[in-house]
Amino acid sequence: MSGATDMPPAANAADENPTAAREVLAFVWGYWRAVPLRFAGMLLGTTLGVVLEVQIPRLSADLVVVVEQLLRDAAAPADAWRTAGWLLGVFGAVFLVKQLYLRNWMYLASQVMQQLVADGFRRVQRFSQEWHTNHFAGSTQRKITRGMWAYDSLADTLVIDLGPALGLLVGFTIAMGLRDPALGLYFGIAVSVFLAASIAMSIHYVAPANVLSNDADTTVGGALADSITCNTVVKSFGSEEREDERFHMASQDWRLKSRRAWLRSMDAGAVQSVLLLCLLGGLLGIVLLRTEAATDRVEGAVYVIATYLVVHSYLRNIGWQVRNAQRAINELDDLVEIARTEPQVENVPAAPSFQPGPGAIDFDDVRFGYRNQPRPIFEKLCVHVRPGEKLALVGESGAGKSTFAKLVQRLYDIDAGRISIDGQDVSQVTQESLRTAISVVPQEPILFHRSLAENIAYARPGASRDEVIRAARQAHAHEFIDRLDHGYETLVGERGVKLSGGERQRVAIARAILADAPILVLDEATSSLDSLTEHLIQEALTTLMRGRTAIVIAHRLSTIRQADRILVFDDGHIIEEGSHDELVRRAGGRYRELVQMQAFVVDALEEPEVEPEAQDSRESA
Repeated sequence: MSGATDMPPAANAADENPTAAREVLAFVWGYWRAVPLRFAGMLLGTTLGVVLEVQIPRLSADLVVVVEQLLRDAAAPADAWRTAGWLLGVFGAVFLVKQLYLRNWMYLASQVMQQLVADGFRRVQRFSQEWHTNHFAGSTQRKITRGMWAYDSLADTLVIDLGPALGLLVGFTIAMGLRDPALGLYFGIAVSVFLAASIAMSIHYVAPANVLSNDADTTVGGALADSITCNTVVKSFGSEEREDERFHMASQDWRLKSRRAWLRSMDAGAVQSVLLLCLLGGLLGIVLLRTEAATDRVEGAVYVIATYLVVHSYLRNIGWQVRNAQRAINELDDLVEIARTEPQVENVPAAPSFQPGPGAIDFDDVRFGYRNQPRPIFEKLCVHVRPGEKLALVGESGAGKSTFAKLVQRLYDIDAGRISIDGQDVSQVTQESLRTAISVVPQEPILFHRSLAENIAYARPGASRDEVIRAARQAHAHEFIDRLDHGYETLVGERGVKLSGGERQRVAIARAILADAPILVLDEATSSLDSLTEHLIQEALTTLMRGRTAIVIAHRLSTIRQADRILVFDDGHIIEEGSHDELVRRAGGRYRELVQMQAFVVDALEEPEVEPEAQDSRESA
């Protein structure tokens, strides 16, 4: 009843509706505004660096002229030393300014990257269970971390590379125009053509290939996480070769799409190289054709060559920077999509905290359906659970039992009606306070890759070690924990894979015992236990449920005989309710049928094998 879909990791809303570049830039700008002083210092430093670099070609040309005049005894040595000193001073100032603003940038970048990935994690943590069901954990993790590094790439490109480069081009265009209007006009036009061609190729030729490459990269990450997470299933069916082939297909798709993107980047670089040669040839031609004096020609040629040498790397890299920025925008797209996705289950403004009471639960005309299903599961469902009542839910898989428990926790928002606990509408209180008042022992407990003590104390992080051990003893987990080399400090592995199913379940029960919440949800809490341990755990659960409202979901009907009331679900409807004794006496009842069916299965499993001779004798008799 999770509402899962077969949607592949790449086929999400972000891929169908790519985020516009302006939205990505607005997203990044929001983080820069949060550190105004550092960002302002960065802009001031880069601007000062541009102003200083624009002086380098002029001072280089002046030095050549002064040296040439010195050789003809037309200038004093002091003039040459002074000009050389100015040139060296500018180079030193450029170095110093860059050192200062780059160091400032490192502080700013690390701060923003930490905040960005923390915000992404915080937001995803608060998305609904349905959202997480429809998105691979590996792909989500990859989107957040890749978005963090994409921000780093985009920010460096815009502020460190592209911004100063464009500033220098504007500065040199003005400086050349003041020196020679024709030179400035040609430089401005040539640079504009270069930029237009570079941007057009990056956006319309290179970027589409990058998008496909990113999608393939996400698919590879999802395929890796999916197979590695389910490695136990892979081994149990001997499917390593099949998974290898499946991953090979995903990685092969990535290889082809990434190679295409890289080749297109090289094509764009080749076009830029041709345009740069045209730029230099035109500048030299104008200088040589428009000047008559040898000295002017030498000065002009040196000025043009020095300018070209300064701007060449910037111009040569502008195409790469535009492509890099575009790729970073594409990679940030998923993280921006996460940031702008509204939480599917959200606290109302100024929602108060839930105030735990005796534990009365009411479903009033509740209608609810999963979005991927054609009709609602519940339609006008009405249930009243008395404070301290032990309510059991039975029925076939998919009948609505787990959905009922999830709605109590407000893991989903209902479509109509009202769910209240102790008179408080669960949709009007904070989710966090509501769920801390409900202890859950799921059918398949998931543990953190942390110590056993941390897993047990997860519901009460401040619990003492004695309280943790007491809860473990009640859940009959202390016995196996005490046998481990590191005891309660043993790391359990990802999702608790180092423990058996029964051990994981006992840890989950100990966690619920320690939580000491007024409402308890047991979803097949003893399904992974052997008969002896189940008997012991049932005693612990009986103690745990005393004085609490308990919702017990069970397929093994022997575990709910002592329930105060049993609700029998069928296709989202309650078709029977009553105590165990009442329901088994109901002729033709569904519950009675389920009890008889399970009793028949148990008898069949426990019936001893009969030797062939004895079988023949019995048949003869």
